[in-house]
Amino acid sequence: MPENNRPDAERLRDEARSSAVREEAARKSSRAQDREIERYDRKPRGRFHLHHLKWIFRGVVLIAVLIAVLFLLPRIKGLLAPDIQIDVPDSFSALLPDEKMGYNKIDFSNAILGESRTKSDFVVLEQDVSVTTRVSQALANLALFEKSQIITSYGTGVYTVDLSKLSEEDISLDHELNLLTIAIPHSALAYVTVDVEKTEFEETKKALFAFGDIKLTNEQLNLLEQNIQDAMQTQLDTPEMLAKSDVQALAQVRKLFEPIVQSVAPEIVLSIEFPQ
Repeated sequence: MPENNRPDAERLRDEARSSAVREEAARKSSRAQDREIERYDRKPRGRFHLHHLKWIFRGVVLIAVLIAVLFLLPRIKGLLAPDIQIDVPDSFSALLPDEKMGYNKIDFSNAILGESRTKSDFVVLEQDVSVTTRVSQALANLALFEKSQIITSYGTGVYTVDLSKLSEEDISLDHELNLLTIAIPHSALAYVTVDVEKTEFEETKKALFAFGDIKLTNEQLNLLEQNIQDAMQTQLDTPEMLAKSDVQALAQVRKLFEPIVQSVAPEIVLSIEFPQ
């Protein structure tokens, strides 16, 4: 063989080397693809199951928390809520409206107590009274020098009832009898006024050696006025007069409250009495 047609030994070695490198690269590429396929084929299936397990676990935990909250919520509210005590009556029958009438004791109590609250000195009787006083003066306390005068004073005694002290306990309602009863305090003599302009002075009586009119000092005048006031008070503050004022108290208080009761229920009969 001619020397020119002989293959170049160095070129042949390069080609053999290149072929070996390509085969090695192909093998490595095939193994890499197999691993990649295995990684994408197996591992995602494992992740899928783990993902579902996490959500299931979270759902179980959430359900457990909700059950715990529902169970503990009343106790938590009890701990956080303020301690409030409310007194309720043993029976609600007095508070509920009557099925037929449509009203209850509270309706009357609110109306009556609203009116009575301002009636601390409710006048039930004004009684006229008069007092006769004899005033005398004598020189050296001798009867022959004595002079005297009769003075008649007029006044008025005022009797009142303190209605501001009324409470719900003083009001009772009987549905069967259609009767509303109000217990009021007894009347009392509040004050006495003296009408000075009505005072009458009789002619001065003089003894044999007495002369001039009776002249009183300021101190004596004050004492005279106090005596007249006390005398009127004594006449007016007697059991008989207090009994008379109590009779008037029942009538006057009834006249005060009856329109209020009628405005709530016209068929109700009002009774005013004193505590037993």
